[in-house]
Amino acid sequence: MWPVSAAMTDAHRPADEQATVAGRRWLPGLEALRGIAAATVVVHHSWSLSTMPRFPGYWVIEGFGSLGVNLFFLLSGYLLADTFWRPKEPGRLRTYWIRRIFRIAPAYYVTVGLLFVFFAEHALLFSRQGARQILANATFSHYLFPGTSSSLNVDGALWTMTAEFLLYLALPLMALPFLRAPRTAFATLVLLGLGWRLLVALGGDSLREVYFSATGPGAGIESLYLARQFIGLLPIFALGIGLKWLQFSGHLHGLRDHLPHRMNLLALVASLSPPVLLLYFVERASNYDHWIWFTGYDFVMSTLLVPAIVLASQPTWIPTKLAHRAAVWVGDRSYSLYIWHFPIVLSVYGRGPLVAPPDVSYIWLRLALIGVLSLVAAHLSFTFIEKPGMAYGKRLAAMLSARRSDTASPSGGSVVPAARVV
Repeated sequence: MWPVSAAMTDAHRPADEQATVAGRRWLPGLEALRGIAAATVVVHHSWSLSTMPRFPGYWVIEGFGSLGVNLFFLLSGYLLADTFWRPKEPGRLRTYWIRRIFRIAPAYYVTVGLLFVFFAEHALLFSRQGARQILANATFSHYLFPGTSSSLNVDGALWTMTAEFLLYLALPLMALPFLRAPRTAFATLVLLGLGWRLLVALGGDSLREVYFSATGPGAGIESLYLARQFIGLLPIFALGIGLKWLQFSGHLHGLRDHLPHRMNLLALVASLSPPVLLLYFVERASNYDHWIWFTGYDFVMSTLLVPAIVLASQPTWIPTKLAHRAAVWVGDRSYSLYIWHFPIVLSVYGRGPLVAPPDVSYIWLRLALIGVLSLVAAHLSFTFIEKPGMAYGKRLAAMLSARRSDTASPSGGSVVPAARVV
């Protein structure tokens, strides 16, 4: 998932503005990187939902979905981890969870609600299964259970929302150990995730029996489902957290002097070449019979994505050119682009929630329409849902913090902090 940064950004901030949001400097390079990640996912689904025509180098498009999602997950761990390394503040956890919920929930709920009402099969929606599905999506738990993992077939990209929400819940427990033993914390998270995937590959029959009935979709799909559970994604999140720790502790300061000091999209795209070349093996990595690839592929790909994040996080990068601003503009709207593009692809191909055969006549016109409609939907969702939701979450967190301060003060006024011994 959508997977999203902690800050709402503006691609037209002046170059000399040292903007910070929630204690973070505005980093347009990371927004551009999120825009690239969202674009790869849109391209992948536009191809895969059109019956996947084979052509020389098709494996790049087939793997774009994995690349984009892994990049999103990596950025989530990277952007949020230092929340728990800064000096403690009263009500920090409450503020963190409020702002996280209002960052993703408003657009997600509106999207799911509209899709269920106007896109899902009503006979299924207004049934016991539909009620279970609504409850699962409302609590972000839909991908925890095979029976609700499809979200009534209205949006195949929503599976990542369960992982993202669980990351928000678990991040304090994942990030805080890095303060005392960063190497041990990193190794533990990585080994847990890789161990789970290895278990699915080599001894997954018992797990598949627990999760699926005898008439399940098949061992291949079942194994991919199990590998995508939160525990199987821990190595990717650990890489993001570990990278942020290296930056937070000053280990990357010397490296920044050797990186481009001006925004350079060509350099950013070039830094993605190694993980793109790894996509050649994406089909093998999706097959649990190739247990080494199945276990470690996503972790290796995410490791190869780390240089792109290091490069994109240059604080001196400013989007001065039109191409830079366009990339940042898409990155700002990448969350809405991610959750809206899938149903748009289904609609343009005439597939619908029942997965009818795609209509691929005038394919280039349809692809252009997918791109335009996805960007329009993303912009509308970002402007009228995401931004108001983030603003309300910020106000609510500030109001609750102020109320707590007033309660803690005997006079009901502001509290004067005592002197600290450092």
